[in-house]
Amino acid sequence: MSNRFKRAVIDDVTSRNIDASQQDYLLDLFESAMKSVATTLVREAKLDTSDFATAKTRGCEGFALVLSRVRTDSRTEWLGTFQRGEQHLDVIGHLE
Repeated sequence: MSNRFKRAVIDDVTSRNIDASQQDYLLDLFESAMKSVATTLVREAKLDTSDFATAKTRGCEGFALVLSRVRTDSRTEWLGTFQRGEQHLDVIGHLE
């Protein structure tokens, strides 16, 4: 099955200065970015959330996202870091 159609699973989240609703929106963006990048050979991608169509309406504009692919044990995991000023969110996820 193509990575684009696999289910995204969030394994761990650490946040600083981010409210719950904003965190939910950022996690949606992480899942979308993870699925998109997983279909390529890219090991690390740097994105700006302003490039996502829904970011402005959800108050998530202006975050820098660094998304990295890492191999652990028998699966590929994705590490994501969102940063905007003093706001910070670290996410670990995978596709299944």
